Amino acid sequence: MLRCIAVLVALAVAADASGTRLLRQPTISPDRIAFVYAGDLWIAAHTGGTPERLTRTDAPEETPRFSPDGKWIAFHRGGDVFVIPASGGPERRLTWHPAADRPAGWTPDGRKLLIHSDRLRGALTESPHLFLLPFEGGLPEPLPMPRATHGSFSPDGQRIAYGPNPEIVLWAPFRRYRGGSIGYIAIYDIERNRYEELPRHSANDVIPMWHGDAIYFASDRDEVMNLYRYDLQSKRTERLTSYSEWDVRYPTLGPDAIVYENGGWLYTLDPKTRTARQVPITVPMEAPPDRTKWLQAIDEVWSKYAERGFHPAPAWAGIKPRYQELMKWAAHRSDAEYVLWQMVAEAGRSHMFLTWAGPAAVQPGAMLGADFRADAGTYRITKIYRGDEADERQRGPLAAPGLEIREGDFVLAMEGVALRGGEDIHERLAGRAGKPTRLTVNANATAAGAREIVVTPIADDRRLRYFEWVRRNRARVAEATGGRVGYLHVMNVDPPGVEEFRKEWRELRNRVAAIIIDVRNNSGGRNPEDILSWIGNKPDRIMYDFRGRVPPFGVYFDGPKVMIANDQSVSGGDEVPYHFKRNRMGVLIGTRTFGGMIGSGATYKIAGGWTLAIPEIGFYAPAAGEWYPENYGVEPDEVVELKPFPLSGGRDPQLERAIQVAVDATMTWSRMPEPPRYPTRARGR
Repeated sequence: MLRCIAVLVALAVAADASGTRLLRQPTISPDRIAFVYAGDLWIAAHTGGTPERLTRTDAPEETPRFSPDGKWIAFHRGGDVFVIPASGGPERRLTWHPAADRPAGWTPDGRKLLIHSDRLRGALTESPHLFLLPFEGGLPEPLPMPRATHGSFSPDGQRIAYGPNPEIVLWAPFRRYRGGSIGYIAIYDIERNRYEELPRHSANDVIPMWHGDAIYFASDRDEVMNLYRYDLQSKRTERLTSYSEWDVRYPTLGPDAIVYENGGWLYTLDPKTRTARQVPITVPMEAPPDRTKWLQAIDEVWSKYAERGFHPAPAWAGIKPRYQELMKWAAHRSDAEYVLWQMVAEAGRSHMFLTWAGPAAVQPGAMLGADFRADAGTYRITKIYRGDEADERQRGPLAAPGLEIREGDFVLAMEGVALRGGEDIHERLAGRAGKPTRLTVNANATAAGAREIVVTPIADDRRLRYFEWVRRNRARVAEATGGRVGYLHVMNVDPPGVEEFRKEWRELRNRVAAIIIDVRNNSGGRNPEDILSWIGNKPDRIMYDFRGRVPPFGVYFDGPKVMIANDQSVSGGDEVPYHFKRNRMGVLIGTRTFGGMIGSGATYKIAGGWTLAIPEIGFYAPAAGEWYPENYGVEPDEVVELKPFPLSGGRDPQLERAIQVAVDATMTWSRMPEPPRYPTRARGR
């Protein structure tokens, strides 16, 4: 009965929808709704009407989130998190890190923000990540889940419902995504170290919202995103809305209602009655001069994909009028880009890219290539990322020769000004990338015996973190196997990644009994066949001298091979594990790959300043008699998921399993048999 009511309500509110469209990313407090439109942040009453404009900036605001008491709104701009009073007034910036930070919610007591950040990227299994950011400022604290996107705390703050996968349908133009990064929801009990998952579905379950004894979420299990409710007691899932044209987008939970966008209008849903109603909001805006270009962009994007796309879905033929109508409400470039992204997403394909050629609204930042924590009223170094020690050009700032900085040392001041533990050290670093910077350092937190050093901060430390992650994995494999198993990571399959693979493969193949090939978070590229040819190579000849078999000069490796892949093995990174498994080169471990298994062609300039890339190329595997599994990916031979760090002892369970499989395989591996005795007489005599 409730489902029937929900269907009727959804149909009714859609039929009566009125007011301004393209209102996006709403958030709700006990009496007000905030949202994004025309690149700025607005606030209105629950009943709708004419809203108040809270910001007027060149860079667009995004993802607003009300504090539990409704007094503050956190939001994202240019890669950082800000807060502004809900009643209006000066805003306050909370983050300065070069990586993108976005608010995802608050702790129930309102003392900390839950933020989603890429700041650990480079440690590949640890990004994206959820952090707790003190409202009063300082460094955010990472939560103990290896990867997490949206999250929502239980009322007591002891448990969190979150998305372990990157929620591709929210961040990429890819509706009805069904690849290995498909969204699902898990619950982690931080106090008791317990983990459980909501029932998985062959669709995306995203944006968990914890309310009482239930978790609300959005799902496209019926092709279109709708709202659902999972009862924690009965373990039953109930559908709450039944939209069939537009997705439910950006739902957020308030004290007693959920607010969401559908077709550019805003709606609220009462969890008690399961009823939805539209919030009619009218924003007075003048027509922007670029709207003609934006409408032209709709036509150009639609035409390019219709003419050149690889097997466009039949539905593509009829979607243009819907988005032309929606574009008429665009009042800022960010509105227009949102409409274009949503139309591009209707293709339901990978390798659809839409980028803007204008200047990026990014806050300047800098890094010291280290991790810090507040200690004794200042900052203490907990980890130094050294980079490539064989190449001084790729060393971290604190790992430069002669500095003699150690983990555990304190950074007391920067440019002669004392550092305080309650501030964010990245605020001091802002704008200092490439500029020599004086640091006052000491082995303890006192000025006595301190010394000054000069370092040059860098704009991005992801490559340093990547080197450290690979080095740690290599050391772990060597330690666990006594050096009998080798490890290498393939970052991409473009020429630089292929060349690095060849170098490492040549070094490993004659001194280990087995090799682990890690293609997790492989960003793809043009040359996967080069790597596959080395992995799968079989010799045409074997050389011998007076000592016996000579190590091969070519690329052949006579030993077990184990590959690790995950949901972020994309495109060419999908293709390597596909052929590795199909040709039985070894054991594939991890999780299903991304499923981006068609290819982009040319790029096209679009009216309004955008650049479009579309999937123009499909791939067929003759030996397998099948097309590559686009929008699905490659299933591993053994599935190993990533769980919260305390459950794995802080280790990488996928790598641990690969080590065990490789060691076991060496016990039973049959090397290529020795040839028959060399003939002592010439043939034919």
